[in-house]
Amino acid sequence: MAQSIPHPFSQTFSHQVSLAEQAVLSAARYLMDEMHSGRKPEVWVKPDHTLVMNIDLECQKLVLAELTREGGHRIVAEEDEESHSLIEVGGSYFLVDPLDGTTSCRRFLGERGGQIGYGPLVGYVKDDTLSVACFFNAPHQRLYTAVKGEGTYEAEVDFSDLSSLQNRRRLRAEPIQRLEHAGVLFYLGTLGEGKVMQLMRNENAIENMYRFGGFASDCARLARGSEQASVQFAVKPWDFTGVLLSAEAGVNIYLDPLGQRVPLDRWKIKMNNPIISAQPSIEEELFSLLEKLKI
Repeated sequence: MAQSIPHPFSQTFSHQVSLAEQAVLSAARYLMDEMHSGRKPEVWVKPDHTLVMNIDLECQKLVLAELTREGGHRIVAEEDEESHSLIEVGGSYFLVDPLDGTTSCRRFLGERGGQIGYGPLVGYVKDDTLSVACFFNAPHQRLYTAVKGEGTYEAEVDFSDLSSLQNRRRLRAEPIQRLEHAGVLFYLGTLGEGKVMQLMRNENAIENMYRFGGFASDCARLARGSEQASVQFAVKPWDFTGVLLSAEAGVNIYLDPLGQRVPLDRWKIKMNNPIISAQPSIEEELFSLLEKLKI
């Protein structure tokens, strides 16, 4: 990426933000070309029964080319299994999900706008603390970047002139006052999400529940205030990056939410991360409801 990318963040993580955004936008250019090409992606099923496409692999190649251009960075990347052991080691490293929302991309590749979101996601972890997150939502051609303590910003991307990124909007999720007015995003896995969502439905406690794409898309929607809570109990490390987008927009993140409810700042990233995100204005009502699961 020869063109410099302007951003509003301080010098603390300026270098990591620049690297993450360059990497994400490099993959995003390719992804946008694929969206317009009319070509059908090649698809394989991995041993864990999730999908991977040739698009994922090419996106990862482009992201890693940017992140390794200067050398010296430790990287955990979804499609590089040998790198996954670095999660247990911890410390400081980049997290790479080359295409967050692969299944949504496969089904809706080529469609623009709408509700679905997918695209490349890169994060930076500093001393076990998630500090930078960058996500490109391909159907909407929007870039989301968050830095710990400095907020979440959204910008429409014009690939012919990246100075357009000077026109970023800071996101602050507008709070609602009642849980019954909440929209909840969720992924129905096998670690208890189903019983949480069924309780909400049985109690008529929320307005609606649904899912529109990958985890990073969920987090960006929370940051924009489109929905007010999300439930997912097996978030992979590379997906985990997305929580910073919603956290820096004012949404609270709790790990081990049915157990000790560990705040984001005190959590060391694991291979599976159980998360409930909720606006502060509804979290007391939400967790009071979830106490019924312990009876």
